[in-house]
Amino acid sequence: MPKILLPIFKNILVLINIGVIICYLATCLLPFINTEVLWFIAILGLGFPLLFFALAGFIIFWLMYKSRWWWISLIILLIGFKQISSVFAFNSPSIFSLQRTPGTLRVLHWNVSNWGQGYNHDHSFRDKMFDLVKEQQADVLCLQEFIEPKSKNPARSNILDLKKMGYSYYYFIPSSPKLSDVGAGIAIFSKYPMSNEEKYAFSKNKIGEHLLISDVYVHGKIFRIMTMHLQSVRFDGTDYDNFNQIKKGKNPKLKGSRTLLSKLKRGYQFRYEQAVLVDSKIAESPYPVIITGDFNDVPNSSTYFKIKGQLQDAFLKKGTFLGRTFRFLSPTLRIDYILADKSFKVEQFKRLKVPYSDHYGLVTDLRY
Repeated sequence: MPKILLPIFKNILVLINIGVIICYLATCLLPFINTEVLWFIAILGLGFPLLFFALAGFIIFWLMYKSRWWWISLIILLIGFKQISSVFAFNSPSIFSLQRTPGTLRVLHWNVSNWGQGYNHDHSFRDKMFDLVKEQQADVLCLQEFIEPKSKNPARSNILDLKKMGYSYYYFIPSSPKLSDVGAGIAIFSKYPMSNEEKYAFSKNKIGEHLLISDVYVHGKIFRIMTMHLQSVRFDGTDYDNFNQIKKGKNPKLKGSRTLLSKLKRGYQFRYEQAVLVDSKIAESPYPVIITGDFNDVPNSSTYFKIKGQLQDAFLKKGTFLGRTFRFLSPTLRIDYILADKSFKVEQFKRLKVPYSDHYGLVTDLRY
């Protein structure tokens, strides 16, 4: 490059660096703001891993060219430590042992997406998913988008088949009771006795997703299990097409972009309100809590921080790198979680990385 153009090139890079810094600092505010109001900052948070790698790239570049901008970018990067430590798991990969160790409680969380079958009762994925659940030998199952056909035919009963696996206790609340042939909702299944079940509707009209709570009695100890499915953005096929066009640098219709933005905005507003409710129920618990859920939000969001509070994130303790749980859109989308009281020790963790649902399942062993 001609020397006369070097100052211009450098100034352009500085401007880009400043833009990345501004966006990065905005995402660092997410744990402390109300995204019900400042929802547009939450949208920036979706790109936090990319902003992190962009800043890291600038640090390396400026170091090579001996520019003071390297340490400016480094300081900004470190300001986001709270975000970095919630997004990335700095653990070496390990093999999950199906062999149980005494004194642990194994919890499986999975948004089963109607057992991969929709409402057409195609059992191809359903049978594979049931085999996988059985293989994990979990003590407690927390399942979102769980369906139970209303037919009296026991051959079609998901609840009955799980009971045959040893899950004698369960709490199931349909989120869409008006569906004629199937009950779809959230469920907790346990091999240990359950009591004090409670439900809290996230929707004011009582039709929609819930927060489920149940106490589980394990060898003389009581733990409180909470599971939930927070507000989805409800993207349809057209929305995914528009999103893919944006990713490829094409220009989708303005109307499509507005629809995406509107749905994202509504999701952030609802989830913040839901997270406040969940946080209050955690504070009320007289027992150590274990929380699982499809939060529909990333780990650097205000939703995540509001619910997590002082709890442990099983993935951060024993997982590796980004831990994607949603199979589509972006490799950075970790939106499913298992959180546990600090009185537990996270022994091991894994993802059920199979293509049966649009979400990957999570399994962890907690020593109590």
